[in-house]
Amino acid sequence: MDLVVDCSRKGVNLGLYASGVSCELSEPDAKGDELGLLLDRLLNENNFELEQVKRVLVTLGPGSFTGIRAGIAFCEGLCFGGKRTLHGVSTLKALASHFPEGEEIILHARANLYYVLKNDCESLIKFETPPQTHENLPITPFAKLIPQIKPNRIQKANYLMNPYSTP
Repeated sequence: MDLVVDCSRKGVNLGLYASGVSCELSEPDAKGDELGLLLDRLLNENNFELEQVKRVLVTLGPGSFTGIRAGIAFCEGLCFGGKRTLHGVSTLKALASHFPEGEEIILHARANLYYVLKNDCESLIKFETPPQTHENLPITPFAKLIPQIKPNRIQKANYLMNPYSTP
């Protein structure tokens, strides 16, 4: 089973995907410190166990700096024991999976600034007139990206004795 975590846009978006089964949870007012509770809720509501998750995909931005940090840290924690692989993807490239190749993807940054993906190039562009953005797209197609992305990190816990302790 795959877990997708997106905290780079507004709120928290989580999804679980396994051979034809998909379940998602979108909480637009949630913050990164609620990730554990939201994942537990998603797992419990759909009768899954965390042990079933083998791959984790997290969005790496652009977007909310605090949200990105919280999402990455949470996913690294889930993958720390080596039972899961961690895959990271640009939020813009993940959103592009909704559309045919070459489609322009736009996310609001601040004031009149927007993050733009066009021709596989990410930019920060100023628009005087607000363009139509892709803020509210669901994360469903993100899961299909996991096989295409090499794992960023495979960690194994290292339980060495504390070098500062006395025997």
